[in-house]
Amino acid sequence: MTDTNKAHSRISPQGQAMGKNATRLAALGLQRLRAQGLANVQAPMLRSEMCKTCACQPNTVPNGCLQTQMDFLKAATEGRPFLCHAPKDGRMCAGWVRARAELVANPLPPEALKLIEKWDYSPPDEEQAA
Repeated sequence: MTDTNKAHSRISPQGQAMGKNATRLAALGLQRLRAQGLANVQAPMLRSEMCKTCACQPNTVPNGCLQTQMDFLKAATEGRPFLCHAPKDGRMCAGWVRARAELVANPLPPEALKLIEKWDYSPPDEEQAA
């Protein structure tokens, strides 16, 4: 991790721990998609590769941000699309697609799902700044 990321106000130890799990879920999901011959499916609404700032990309601010990680995990477990934020082009996050594939095959325990269900999605950054 770069010094810039270490000092970023959104990074926390809890976010980093969840980010490691998001990275792992995405890697497992990619293996699963490859095994099914679905890793290279092209669709206009899907990003084929993870962005440089993906929530599943190790050592990035979104990967260490608790708020982003909670939103990401909630979206992946509930099957709600998680859209890329960089660039904002309306396509679904490649990390989300991969993590979702793994979570469909291996759902989280009911206790974890109950905790995730209680999380309210964060407002967009534009609304927070207003």
